[in-house]
Amino acid sequence: MKASEVRILPALDPGESYVEPTFVLVETGLDPSGEPVTRIDYVASRIVGNKLRWDITTLGQSVPLTHGSALEWAVSFAASRDARVVYQRDDSRSARYAATSNALRESASSASK
Repeated sequence: MKASEVRILPALDPGESYVEPTFVLVETGLDPSGEPVTRIDYVASRIVGNKLRWDITTLGQSVPLTHGSALEWAVSFAASRDARVVYQRDDSRSARYAATSNALRESASSASK
């Protein structure tokens, strides 16, 4: 499969169910020092008896990668495994924006006193 055939979709909210039989999940957040860290999981379903089971293989946990770099790697990996979807969640951007906004507000507040 070609990397250009892999779709990138938003990760589902807790409680929602994935329907793809195989996919890669990329989630990026910030470590305590404010740097981006990423977790990458390869998820594949299989039938055991009459029940659907999910095998989750963590490919990287707390990897110091930006979300964009992690997505690029994950798409390549997904294509090599014929997984047609990479689900992604980037909490680093909104958290970083919030931290920057708070710092700017505090700075402005201090300057006005």
